[in-house]
Amino acid sequence: MAAKKTTRKELLNEPDEFITISTRVATYVRQNRRSAGYGAVAFLAAVLAAILVHGYFKQRNLMSHELFEKAYQQYAIVTLSEKDVPKDKLETLFKEFDLIARDYGSLLAGEKALLYSAHLLYRMKDYQGALDRYAKMKSTSLVRQGLGSLVTYNLAMTRLAMKEYEAAKELFEQLAKDNESPYQREACASVAAIYEAMGKNKEAVQAYRQYLKMFPQAPDAPYVRARIAEISGSG
Repeated sequence: MAAKKTTRKELLNEPDEFITISTRVATYVRQNRRSAGYGAVAFLAAVLAAILVHGYFKQRNLMSHELFEKAYQQYAIVTLSEKDVPKDKLETLFKEFDLIARDYGSLLAGEKALLYSAHLLYRMKDYQGALDRYAKMKSTSLVRQGLGSLVTYNLAMTRLAMKEYEAAKELFEQLAKDNESPYQREACASVAAIYEAMGKNKEAVQAYRQYLKMFPQAPDAPYVRARIAEISGSG
């Protein structure tokens, strides 16, 4: 048996849910004016607090961005205009980036400042300080956004500067296996050079040959062939 179709008249006679709920709310407010007033005040306070918090974080983001841009402009001017930058200038730049990194560490500008403070420590040959900061970069949003290879490369270079050859080689090998890394070619060459520095000539020759196999048209290919010839004693 077909279900009875609801007529338009019956639909019009059914209570409107929105009106019904609104009526109930209005009735409650009239009957409980004090409680309703407290509720309204609490709601407005929550909205105001949310607005203030949003404004505060927006202002912090803006401030940190401006501070970083100012510090970075000075960094670019100093490092590009002077071949051998005096240590006092490097220290001044480091202090600016370090302050931003400490005050705004949870923000993007603070993470970028941490990276550049590590670069400056490396240039000042404070390799342990640079290493600590590069290691800290591994947990930042910059790495999650695609700068993992950059951080790994800087960690490897720092280990190499500290003559920690095995640790440096392992990091370069990670980059050498990553076809997406912009540092892959340099990492392959570095692995071979490290073997050579460690006195492992057989491994160095193999690594250099692997480099030429992967990058036969590399700008330094003639130099690599010369190294192979010299190390293997065939030249």
